[in-house]
This record gives sequence, structure tokens and C-alpha cells, in this order.
Amino acid sequence: MTTVSQEDARAASARGGGPVRWALGAAGLLLASAALQGMASFERWVTARNGWDRADISIEDHRFDYAFPADPWENVGTAAQLFGLGSILLALGVLAMAKTVSSAGSPAVRWNEGGLEGMLVVVVAGSFAVTGLHALLSGIVGAPTLLQHLPLQLLFGAVGFAGLIILAGRWLRASWPTALACLLLLGSSLPGYLVATFTFAPAVAGYQSHDTTPWTETIVAAWPALAAVAMCGAAGWAARRGSWGRGAT
Repeated sequence: MTTVSQEDARAASARGGGPVRWALGAAGLLLASAALQGMASFERWVTARNGWDRADISIEDHRFDYAFPADPWENVGTAAQLFGLGSILLALGVLAMAKTVSSAGSPAVRWNEGGLEGMLVVVVAGSFAVTGLHALLSGIVGAPTLLQHLPLQLLFGAVGFAGLIILAGRWLRASWPTALACLLLLGSSLPGYLVATFTFAPAVAGYQSHDTTPWTETIVAAWPALAAVAMCGAAGWAARRGSWGRGAT
């Protein structure tokens, strides 16, 4: 057995270090996103709910849904701003996930950063960023922006949902934990929100609301946190793969 050359060791270290840093960065962004979304949920389902004194309307009414503001709409505290910032951080997390994959593995399993896959990453991240920007600006001005219309919301939701599935399949060989993170983020898309509304939230609350079941947004906020755990796994996976080139051959 012979020890690899110093140049090969440095090259292997570079291959492992880049993906590790990007994976940990993605994990941090996703965790921050989950925290902000959780804070937004707390505004509605704890702070506002406990102090609710309006007899004309329930806090469960869709008027107070801050994830996709649309007339008629009222913001609950700073819920829309918190959710908006969280969604923007989620978009940045998707970009960091892409960098994790683009700098990992052999050329045979890397994705084409400057080609169609790179464009898909931008589109997926953009769908979350636009959703977040809509919520953030709506909360700041106190009224929904022009992006409130249902066809636009459905378009952004479909793009994010389909794009994450495609990326998960493309990234599976290069970094399976990153592919898993993509699948977990499906819960942050509009279809994921609807699934939470009609399945997970009623199970947690113990009933199906006439409108928005309590804790729906809390469940949605949990998915980026789980994706952050997956990206920590991606960092470990990348570090292990990088260490292979530093061992004996």
C-alpha cells in the first residue's frame, strides 16, 4: 500500500470541504427559516388566539391566513413579515443545497450548474422567494400585493412542488441526504400546505376547522427544520466522501 501524494490529499480535502461548508450553510438557512415560520405561527395560534376578543369572526378564518395573503385579509401581528422572511431564507437554502451538490462527488454525478438544472434551481428558489416577498410586503403595507391572485399562487406552488421532485431525482447519486431534503421541503410548498390543512393539522388539533385548522402553519414550519437535519447529514456524507481520497490506496 502506498500513501496518496500531497497534491492528491489537498485535492481530496478541497472536494470534501466545499460541499461540507455549503451543506452546513444550507442547514443554517433552513433552520432559521423554520424558526421564523414557527414564530409567525406562534403569533396567530398562541398570542392572538389567547387574547382574541372579536365575536364577529374567528381566528381560524381564512382572512388571517398569512402564508398567501389575499383580499379580504388582515395581518395578525407581524406574522406575515416573519413568514415572508422565513420563505426568503428557505429560497436561499435551496441555492445552498444546489451548491452542495455541484461541488460534491465525481463529474459523473454532478449536476450541470450552468445548464437546465441550474435554471431549475433558480426557478424553484424563486418560487419560494416570490411567495416570501409577497407575504413580507403585504405585512409591511397592511394589504395584499398584486401577487395575491389565485392563478399566480397556484403557479408558484406547482413550480416549487414539481421542481423539488425533479431535483431530488437528479441529486440522488451525488448526495442522497440533499435529495431527501428536497423531498422534505415539499411540505413547504402550496400542495404541502393544503395537505397539512386537511390531514396533519386536524390530527393535531383534534378536529377539522370550518376554515384554517389550528397549527397548520406550525406543521408547515416543521418541514424546513427536518430538511436542515437532512443537510447536516449531507455535510457528514460529503466529509466522509472527501476523506476517502486522503486515505491509503
